[in-house]
Amino acid sequence: MKCRKMTMVGILMATLILAGCSANRVSLADQGLVSVEKQNSKKVKILWTDVYEQDGHTWVYGVLKQYGISTSSIKTHVDIQVLNSDGSIQYETITDELFVPRNRVGKGPDWKRFRVQLPNKLPKDSQINMTVHSGSHEKSDAKS
Repeated sequence: MKCRKMTMVGILMATLILAGCSANRVSLADQGLVSVEKQNSKKVKILWTDVYEQDGHTWVYGVLKQYGISTSSIKTHVDIQVLNSDGSIQYETITDELFVPRNRVGKGPDWKRFRVQLPNKLPKDSQINMTVHSGSHEKSDAKS
């Protein structure tokens, strides 16, 4: 029994090491190159976020979860703004419509991931503002 556990631990460690080697993303938030501000809505919160570079592209990533108890999923989206170090807006976009599932203890995931590609590399000391928003409005184009 002890040998079986050690074998499973060895296989798990090898898998984690190989998975880590194949991922080549660099977190800009962890390195302190950008900061991220989150604003939750009354019913949906942003659990965590990241801004990273992978294969020459910049991505914004996050996870949404409902507050409290609800009987159905909530349709929402995330407004994303990229601000320069002087506070001027460099780029604005929104995610596609997301359906955040209701809280279900023990019955699968009760959160929703989103990922948006930004058009270019971010200047140092940029700030990313993410706001959970329900309702509709048009996607805005990149602003220089």
